Amino acid sequence: MKKSLLLSLLVVFVLLLVSCESAPTLKLYNWGEYIDDELVAAFEEESGFKVKQIAFDSNEVAITQIKAGNQYDLVIPSDYAIEQLASESLIQPLDWSKITVFDPTTDLADGLSTILGQMKSGTDGFDLLEYAAPYFWGNVGILYNADTVDSADLDGWDTLTNTDYKVSFYNSSRDMYMLALKATGATTINNPTTTEFNLATDWLNAALTQETDVITDEIFDAMLDPTRYDMVVSYSGDANYLMSENDKLDFYVPTEGTNVWVDGFVMPNGANEEMAYAFINFMLTYDSTLQNTEWVGYSTPRKDVFDDVLASGGSFEDYSASYDVRISANDEVYRFNLELKTQMDTKWQEILATKGYDDEGLGTGAYVAIAIFVVVILTSATMTIIKKTKKTI
Repeated sequence: MKKSLLLSLLVVFVLLLVSCESAPTLKLYNWGEYIDDELVAAFEEESGFKVKQIAFDSNEVAITQIKAGNQYDLVIPSDYAIEQLASESLIQPLDWSKITVFDPTTDLADGLSTILGQMKSGTDGFDLLEYAAPYFWGNVGILYNADTVDSADLDGWDTLTNTDYKVSFYNSSRDMYMLALKATGATTINNPTTTEFNLATDWLNAALTQETDVITDEIFDAMLDPTRYDMVVSYSGDANYLMSENDKLDFYVPTEGTNVWVDGFVMPNGANEEMAYAFINFMLTYDSTLQNTEWVGYSTPRKDVFDDVLASGGSFEDYSASYDVRISANDEVYRFNLELKTQMDTKWQEILATKGYDDEGLGTGAYVAIAIFVVVILTSATMTIIKKTKKTI
């Protein structure tokens, strides 16, 4: 009897496993920590589809994987990467008639509409909405500790060269060349002259000293209270999240201009369109975009949600400096330019190498700070054990 019961339970368990494995599965290729997992679970329950999330850490990695033939149903790359994927016929145009919860002609947040208009203008314009449904958008600025940084010292991107402060750059060749080109007065970040590019390179070489660091995701630990740096280069959404965790922080965008950007859902060739459109429709509803922007921290594409979270009593009322992205006359969207990107990557790595940074971009100062942090944690843990031991004696 017991053997029969165990056998029956085993059969049921196997059938459940087979059922789970046989459910249609949407493959979502996305940045890490860039979606509320509770929304993914809610979509699975509502639709009957499963979602398999695969993470990438740069647009270049995502493009390489798509080119290699790895199959995804939805990918969330950035503007210039979307333009490259479209130019190489690696993604398919969207059928907006199948997206029923969001109308790009009426529902776009004002700033986002400006960004997309800038991309579309000119003889070499690119209509991102032809291939992508907007996901999040923002800009790049300087996140700083208002308790240690004098607001009078916030004087453009040259602020980062002020040796009175502990500074960290971000390990991104595009974004660091962007701010260097802006700091040195280049006409554009997309097609600088050789002279302009060399001036930007010289600026970066001078700005990155033995006292500065270059980090990426370490920013989320480094800028909690107490902060490891006085100021860091930061994406607006990361700044928004950190400001909500540390009320000593503020966000500054130099008037010389910055990179404004938008990430979007795209469908690679061969994607399961039924599942892809179902997921886009689920994620672009008012409720989903509200929940997602509150969890991730980046600016939502929906105008109604954008206005509501900034209104009195809204989730980001107190963090408008980073959430309410204002597009100035000097701001630009990066455009696909493979030759320039390769040049930036090469020179950036040369700069890091000459300054003694490792492959991750961490400088000596960062390692010292991490070592001190580890020692403090270990010491604290040791003292806790000692106290617990004393209590048991």
